[in-house]
Amino acid sequence: MPDTIVIGAGIVGLSAALALQRDGHRVTVLDPAGPAGGASFGNAGWLSGGSVVPMSYPGMLKSVPGWLLDPLGPLSLRLAYLPKAAPWLWRFVKAGTRPQIEAQATALRHLLGTAVAAHRELGAQVGAQHLIQQAGSLWVYRSEAAFQADANGAALRRAQGVLVEDLDADAIRQLEPSLNRDIKFARFIAENGHCTDPAALCHLIAETIVRQGGRILLERASHLDQRDGKVVSVRTDRATHPTDWLVLAAGAWSAPLAAQLGDRVPLESERGYHLEIADAEVMPRLPIMSGEGKFAVTPMAGRLRLAGTVEFAGLKAPPDWRRADLLLRQAQSLFPALPATVPEARLSRWLGHRPSTPDSLPVIGRSQTAANAIHAFGHGHVGLAGGPHTGRIVADLIAGRPPSIDLAPFSPGRF
Repeated sequence: MPDTIVIGAGIVGLSAALALQRDGHRVTVLDPAGPAGGASFGNAGWLSGGSVVPMSYPGMLKSVPGWLLDPLGPLSLRLAYLPKAAPWLWRFVKAGTRPQIEAQATALRHLLGTAVAAHRELGAQVGAQHLIQQAGSLWVYRSEAAFQADANGAALRRAQGVLVEDLDADAIRQLEPSLNRDIKFARFIAENGHCTDPAALCHLIAETIVRQGGRILLERASHLDQRDGKVVSVRTDRATHPTDWLVLAAGAWSAPLAAQLGDRVPLESERGYHLEIADAEVMPRLPIMSGEGKFAVTPMAGRLRLAGTVEFAGLKAPPDWRRADLLLRQAQSLFPALPATVPEARLSRWLGHRPSTPDSLPVIGRSQTAANAIHAFGHGHVGLAGGPHTGRIVADLIAGRPPSIDLAPFSPGRF
């Protein structure tokens, strides 16, 4: 029975660990924050097979001054972080050509197209069926200009086989009557689902792993010991763990460890905020994306989660909680039933780090130098949606089975 170490206890790492247990591995998961201690705790909860539109787009370079000038915009860049982020941003801008975008969309569709089905299968394994819902998702717009500005994204989704339905004001009212009546335009994707508690899902997976004989240790991996082209042990802040296989799924903290293996991956934190309202006065029946504000509203278990926007400031900068509070003001504008003042006791705020590559594609595949190391990180905005499928791919690679999709677009060596 091979010993396998998985670094990272988010949805990707836990999914991989569970899949490896089914293949007979003795699994140890290392993460100083424990299950769902990072982005898997606070994401928007979307299980969107239609999330195929890359972040970069043609002409993006002209947007950079605006990112610097508006700290509360949908995408912002702290001026002090610009020198550090510049190389990644340059790759990001260059990844936004039309041919590249189409290829990236195809790769993402292959990875994410089974998101809801994969989560239902995962939920059945760990007793989380109640957390997986499929009511579709709705993109809403006040102005026709904003609606048309997103037309290219809708066209890209349709080209990948995603059924995108344009709705008029009457259809919007019928689908979600809680929305402000000044919402005149919308697009609906029926195939999408959502998880009503991503952290609870991760904890149920972790409990299953432990019940089946695995270990989850609150330790920070710091060094990968190698010999004869393989990783032989992982050193942490507490111990040294021998291993036969290594899976690197540490999210935004993966790049330094990958570099120890000789795999240089440009990875950046797209810092995302959420604000939750407990016992909210309004609870939409399906997840909603604000076309103008670029943030998501998701009905969670007992609370309404407002999540989104992108901030480039690195892993160490303190939070700017104004960005979270802005989400509340924008949601109050979307939903008239939300009161102008919400008691602080009913609010919670969170900052997380999306692990993002310049081309919006995760890194999934074998290390270029260590024969027994598999990379599974960099999922950006689609980590929850792509977690279970990625976990199965990791298990297939280690078992020598053909992966379910072409992994060339996700190769660690593409950079």
